[in-house]
Amino acid sequence: MKQWLVIPLLLAISALIAACGSATAATETSGNAAPASVSYDTQSNSEKAVTVEVTPLNLTDGGTSLDFGVAFDTHSVALDFDPAAISVLRDDQGREYPAIGWDGDGPGGHHRSGTLRFKVPDYATTSVEVVLKGVAGVPERVFHWSLMES
Repeated sequence: MKQWLVIPLLLAISALIAACGSATAATETSGNAAPASVSYDTQSNSEKAVTVEVTPLNLTDGGTSLDFGVAFDTHSVALDFDPAAISVLRDDQGREYPAIGWDGDGPGGHHRSGTLRFKVPDYATTSVEVVLKGVAGVPERVFHWSLMES
């Protein structure tokens, strides 16, 4: 290889190695901090012909509300209730916070989905539960998530 080609090639390789090292250092530094985004598993409850699935959308991002994706599925029960009116968020001390909104499908039908919103608890908590009351005659459907790292 001609000598005038070797020097630019070595400079390009050095720059690439330096860039990779910076990216690795940034990754290692952020690994010591709290994760920017943690995902929590969807939970499901199937009782009395209605399946309810609840997925946390933003439990750790420090927003102004805690949001949960909720889906109702049935083939025999009318889903004619207001999800916000039958839902509470419960913290690890048993304090309950009523839902502040439902952004989703309206009453009726056999398949509904949307986002259920709650005020962020006033106190630090290690876990939260979404409690849906009275869906298809089931007194409480409870969906629990730990906020502590395992």
